[in-house]
Amino acid sequence: MICRVVDSRPAGTRIVDTLAGKRIFLTGVTGFLGQVILERLLLDFPETTITVLVRSQTSATAVERVHYLTRKPAFDGLRARLGGDDQLLALLDERVTVIDGDFTRGEPELPSGIDVAIHSAATVSFDPPIQEAFQTNLLGAQNLYRAVAANNLPHLVHVSTAYVAGVQKGVIPEGPLEHKVDYRLEAQMAMGANAEVEAASRKPEMLEHFMAKAAKDHSRAGPSTVSQDAEERRKHWVDMRLIEYGRMRARTLGWPDVYTFTKAMGERAVEDIARERHLPLSIVRPSIIESALEHPFPGWIDGFKMADPIIRAYGLGQIPEFPGIPEGIVDLIPVDYVVNAILAVAATPPPPGEPAHYNVSSGDRNPLRFYELYEWVGCCDARSG
Repeated sequence: MICRVVDSRPAGTRIVDTLAGKRIFLTGVTGFLGQVILERLLLDFPETTITVLVRSQTSATAVERVHYLTRKPAFDGLRARLGGDDQLLALLDERVTVIDGDFTRGEPELPSGIDVAIHSAATVSFDPPIQEAFQTNLLGAQNLYRAVAANNLPHLVHVSTAYVAGVQKGVIPEGPLEHKVDYRLEAQMAMGANAEVEAASRKPEMLEHFMAKAAKDHSRAGPSTVSQDAEERRKHWVDMRLIEYGRMRARTLGWPDVYTFTKAMGERAVEDIARERHLPLSIVRPSIIESALEHPFPGWIDGFKMADPIIRAYGLGQIPEFPGIPEGIVDLIPVDYVVNAILAVAATPPPPGEPAHYNVSSGDRNPLRFYELYEWVGCCDARSG
């Protein structure tokens, strides 16, 4: 990666001052990265107002999900500074507007006057069914940015991934991707594949196959149980074929998986929207985001990320060695470094029509190699034992 190096020591105050009075729109706040962005804005940017887009669930409204979020450890420092849960909820009521919506289902209704839109929500599974990846990482992003731009000319901050360049060797510069893939056609074909596979799964011979399998496994159960299991088998069959289709399509075009493929397509789509609407656009490309170095507190993490399952399995003795090339670089970046970069970028909009691209990674300047990760994990495991 080629990364710009700037002296950030005097930048903190300038960033706070630049964003003062701004109306900031966020997606993905219930996720790993998004919750830290929200917490940092509430903690260190007191003169901002925030709008968040959150999808309601059967068990909780959008507002309830945000309230639940603030009870998580990432908000412990903010809660302590304010004096407790009641004070934190009062701050939310004062500064945060929660919009119940799902950008994958159409253009959400958003308030006018948004100054900065930070879009970090995405399908983060490497191999989801291809239509789901396109629906979120490309079509959903298009819906979102069109809605955001409807009543204002905000600075778009699009969170992508450092791996959008695909399977390449050598230095990858900060700049637009150079592929010639037609994202519109790929999205159309992906959504069409979903319809085709669904239709194939409903042919009489396939339904008979699913029923026979279900009846064999539930021979003592009633017909209702057999029917329910047959339908679950049909859905699983559809998903597996769409996952494989996405995996193979990505690889044939030069990407390792459908996640990086659709994120690359999403970048091209948002660049087109920004050019058409004459919007300032910044694209942030983090590498593998892992636990915090300092903020919200050292070691903070929410859920399992890329490296964690391997480390845990090794620590539990479930695998004897780390799978990987010893000299290979494991490009991990602390989540608080990524949040710092996103907020700095948000305060530095490029001229409309001249999108800026930022690689947020350790790269080859301070690389962590696989054998070093193995040694550090072994050292920590020995100490804990």
